[in-house]
Amino acid sequence: MSVKLTIVTINYNNKEGLIKTFDSIKKQTWSDFEFLVIDGESTDGSKELIENNSKIDYWVSEKDSGVYNAMNKGIRKATGEYIIFMNSGDFFYDEFVLEKIRNQLDLNIDILYGDSVFFNDKGYRKVIKAPKNLTFGFFYDGGLNHQAAFIKRSLFSDYFFYNENYKICADWEFFIILVCIHNVSHKYLNEIICYYDFSGISAKLENLPIYIQEREATLNKYFPAYIEDAELTRESRAKRIKQVLHIKKYPVAWRIFKWMISIFLLFVPRLKNNSFRK
Repeated sequence: MSVKLTIVTINYNNKEGLIKTFDSIKKQTWSDFEFLVIDGESTDGSKELIENNSKIDYWVSEKDSGVYNAMNKGIRKATGEYIIFMNSGDFFYDEFVLEKIRNQLDLNIDILYGDSVFFNDKGYRKVIKAPKNLTFGFFYDGGLNHQAAFIKRSLFSDYFFYNENYKICADWEFFIILVCIHNVSHKYLNEIICYYDFSGISAKLENLPIYIQEREATLNKYFPAYIEDAELTRESRAKRIKQVLHIKKYPVAWRIFKWMISIFLLFVPRLKNNSFRK
């Protein structure tokens, strides 16, 4: 009988984060999954921690050329129909996550995705809601967390593996191309899947130029006809924000504006508060 899900954890010298990830995976109430660990030849005690984890079905500790090289190693070793990457420092939202979504793995959907709690070591905590519908506009301004996505393993062999020339945006590139060009099937799970450690390489300010460069390279290569329209939409949104801020400078006009908005809000569904609560 084939395995429905493979969990892949990538690690390099992050023993403390690995402990959190291992603990989260061990506590899952549904445990009919394969668990792989790809370590980049860590020297901080991570390897010994991996060796002593009996829940791991396969692991390797060897040098790699980067996180996406390690992730591709995991994909090639995986046997599950779906893959989720829960890298060291990231962990499932609670022990019932896999129990709650396991039936969705039988629907033959290419990408299943949910919400994430972004956090860092400075005390930042926020639930980031994924959209019900994935569009080019969504990917142009943001993207999906691979820690909150269950990806059909066959997509990698049918289309392409992660771009190992990228340091930050290869998973974003994978999602935008498969969803917006190849129109693969996808479904929003309406569940919080993970805690995402927002203090990694992609969140560091010094890596912002790399982040921008990689995204622009993908957009220019695959979506040149869409870029101008997307920029016009972004500029239009910015212009509306400026107009609101201009109105706020004039107290009377601002009171009238808020009163009009309050009237309009009476006739639309109430906005949900998606912020994280302790």
